[in-house]
Amino acid sequence: MPAFTTILFDLDDTLFDFSACWEKGMQHTIATHPLTADLDGKEMLEALRRHGDDLWVDVLAKRYDFAQYRQLRLQRSMADFNRQIGAQQIDDFQRAYAAACMNAVTPDPAVQGTVARLAEHHTLGIVTNGPVDMAFIKLDRLELSEYFPKERVFISELIGYHKPDPRIYSTVVEQLGVQSKQVLFVGDTWEADVAGPMDAGFSAVWINPRGKKPTSEHVPLAVIERLDQLLPLV
Repeated sequence: MPAFTTILFDLDDTLFDFSACWEKGMQHTIATHPLTADLDGKEMLEALRRHGDDLWVDVLAKRYDFAQYRQLRLQRSMADFNRQIGAQQIDDFQRAYAAACMNAVTPDPAVQGTVARLAEHHTLGIVTNGPVDMAFIKLDRLELSEYFPKERVFISELIGYHKPDPRIYSTVVEQLGVQSKQVLFVGDTWEADVAGPMDAGFSAVWINPRGKKPTSEHVPLAVIERLDQLLPLV
């Protein structure tokens, strides 16, 4: 078993179930916001999910930033209902959603305990494809900030590259002052958290509770369903 000095984590759907929080936050916002309260909530949620997935490819390709992504996601979803909206309405909807989503983020004692034990012998960090405005709020709500100080939280929006761009991993290694072979990467997305890190010389553990299939020939150190299953591996 390799001896790792550093463990890097993805954030969303790795340290907490962001998908559930996104859905809960969006459902509440759709049901209560003046823009969408009279629409079919299920259909609007599906439109936001569909357009969000389509636009995410453009975010990774750096054709849109996160502000543009949020704007276009809502505009295109509303267009499905033959409605046009302005920038102020979009901002107001986003603020309402962000508050509802963050309210759904709660600490998980199992995750807290696992992270605390790992922090006893390893340097811990986060590498996330996400917007700056929500990452640190999530960590606060999860009560994990003490284990992930800001200098070890690497956010693609700040770095300028999104996983699996090799430059984001090389930036992290350089700033942490470690060798790639000393790093274990843990996350739920095959391309960003397994294949990309392994191509950068890291080892990887794939969190895969839903039994997804790999999309390349990379062989991670392990495949697990829960974060606490990481402990015997390191």
